Amino acid sequence: MQGLFFDAPLIGVLELLHVSRKTGVLNADAGLPFTLSFLEGEVVTGGIIDWQGLDAIYACPLLPDQGSFSFTSQSVTGEGLASYGKVTADWARYSDDWSQICAVVGSPSAMFRGNLPLFDSPEGRSIRAASRSSQLPLFEVAERVLAGVKAGRLEPVDRFSWYSLKHKHQLGSGRGGRVAAALDGERNMGELVEAGFPVSELRDYLIAEIRSGLRFTGCGWVLRDLLWEREFLEGRK
Repeated sequence: MQGLFFDAPLIGVLELLHVSRKTGVLNADAGLPFTLSFLEGEVVTGGIIDWQGLDAIYACPLLPDQGSFSFTSQSVTGEGLASYGKVTADWARYSDDWSQICAVVGSPSAMFRGNLPLFDSPEGRSIRAASRSSQLPLFEVAERVLAGVKAGRLEPVDRFSWYSLKHKHQLGSGRGGRVAAALDGERNMGELVEAGFPVSELRDYLIAEIRSGLRFTGCGWVLRDLLWEREFLEGRK
């Protein structure tokens, strides 16, 4: 089974797989590529490349108006992450809430500092780093940051988690332009920003490379955050 979201909305596809108790893997690409594995109509795994689990699923678009999908019947093992009804209901809520949060903060990779636990160091901390160190759910930390920004207790540091990425571009690929030429495996993305590269240019490079097959630990959440930033930050002013 395959199709376009313009013709078959994702929520309708999910409902069909659930009602017909299908077992297999749904691959979707709505600008953001993600997968869902079903066992007899229940979701057992899913996420964005190497970022897997309910947090990752809930960060995917539930109502894409463009893109495509394909479902392949294959062996799947495991237990349902939650009942189908709960997964889809929570996904709908989180999907909408993430858009509202990122409209203010940009993405979970954004760094903040101020008078709030986890963010009170001079250099600040990203939402993702705060979630990892505190073992609190990512969405809960993002909500706290949103409230802190609105209350004037937090301010952005103008840096992102992905600034620490180092990558040696394979020049023979023919992609990447001047960003590719600058990536020697020694300098990270933050150093390229300091050298004068526009943040938007680095985002575009990373998005294109990950979508073309670049893989590294964390590439799933990096792609998710870059796309949020492109949508909510680059359109400002």
